[in-house]
Formats: sequence, C-alpha cells, structure tokens
Amino acid sequence: MTPELLAKLAAPFPDDAVGSRPEITCQPCKVGGCTAHKWAECVECGRTLTTAHVHLDYVGHAYVRERLNSVDPDWAWEPMALTPEGLPLLQDGCLWIRLTVGGKTVLGVGDAPGKRGGVFWKELIGDAIRNAAMTMGVALDMWKREPVAADPVEPEPGQDGQAQPEPAPGDEPAQVDVPDEPAELRERIRDITKRRGRTAAQTAADFTKWSKGRQLLRANTALLAEYLDHLRQDGKR
Repeated sequence: MTPELLAKLAAPFPDDAVGSRPEITCQPCKVGGCTAHKWAECVECGRTLTTAHVHLDYVGHAYVRERLNSVDPDWAWEPMALTPEGLPLLQDGCLWIRLTVGGKTVLGVGDAPGKRGGVFWKELIGDAIRNAAMTMGVALDMWKREPVAADPVEPEPGQDGQAQPEPAPGDEPAQVDVPDEPAELRERIRDITKRRGRTAAQTAADFTKWSKGRQLLRANTALLAEYLDHLRQDGKR
C-alpha cells in the first residue's frame, strides 16, 4: 500500500454521496419510559423520534465500492471462516471479513440488525466492507466527528411551582428580526421550505449544499440566520 493509494482512499466524498441517519443517544429513550426528553418531528430528517438524538454522516455501500474500484480494480474481500456448506460463518449475527486493497489486508466486521433474508446478507456484507475500508481511510473523517447528544427538555417557566423573577423596571425585550435560538431558526427555515414543497430531508440537503458541507442540525445561530435571510430573499425573486 503506497502513500498515493492511501491518499486516494481517504479523499473526501462529494456531497451527494454523503447521507445522514439519526441515532438515539439516550438509553431510556431506546427502551421506552424516558421522562427527560420529548418526541417530536425532527426538522432535519423529518422523522418523529426523541429529541435525544444526533445525526451521523455516512457513505453508502455503492460509493465505497466505487472508491475501491477506482483505487484498485483487483481489490477483494473474503469471509474469515465458512460453514460446512461453504457459506460465510457468522458470529453472534456478525460477519468478519478480510479486505485486500493494494496488496494490504485488513479485518472488518458488519451486522444488519432487524433484517432478514437476502436484504440481511446484502446489508451485512456492505457494512463489513465499509468497516474494513474505514481502516484504510475511506470516509474515516466522518467517524472522527464527535456527535453531541441532545439536551434534556427544560421545564417551562413556573412549571416547578416556583415564582419567576419579575423583569427589572425599564427592561424591554430586545426587538430582533430573527430569533436567537438555533432550534427556533431551524423551525422557521422548515416552515418556509415546507410551504415550497420541500421535505425535511430535502431541506437538510439544500442547506448542506448552500453552506458547503455544514449540517442543518449542527449549524450555529449566525449561519442559520444567514440561511433564513437567503430563503426570504430567494422567495422575493
């Protein structure tokens, strides 16, 4: 494996090759009965799920195979072990493989929870190849990003039964054109794009393209406000 091949394997993927999937970060939410978070429609992925989730970037199996083909047309994979019938041997529902690219062989493991039949095997193999290819640098930058879990829902003013402090005399709320909180900004962005017939997933993709790689859910207040203004100006044309 030469440095040139490694650089080609680790090259960034184009925006249209990168997907995003939600992942719940709260264990009680996964099993049910959590009282710290609420369930709502996510403005980024359009799914209804707990607010204690993050969105993880990933590259699909086809794009990973395409990258391997372009770097080494002779790349190959094989299962670590076979059953007496000659089929790949599974361990606890997982498939261990050897992936060889450019003369270098690494191990990988894949699983496909909740899948059955042919779909199970396709996703299993694809996941194992992606996992092994990541060891060689393919989409490694996506795995390096640390996701931040959603914060618990804060109680509404007065919900805890305590009196809320009165504003000081003469204090007037600041008059602003856009809200300060990113969540409210995203909601306004979603309202506009929804009226224009765009789904939540399309809105997230549009934002990523406009911002040159940033994610809607992780963008800061300033960038969201700029995009909101962009949508309003675009609607006037």
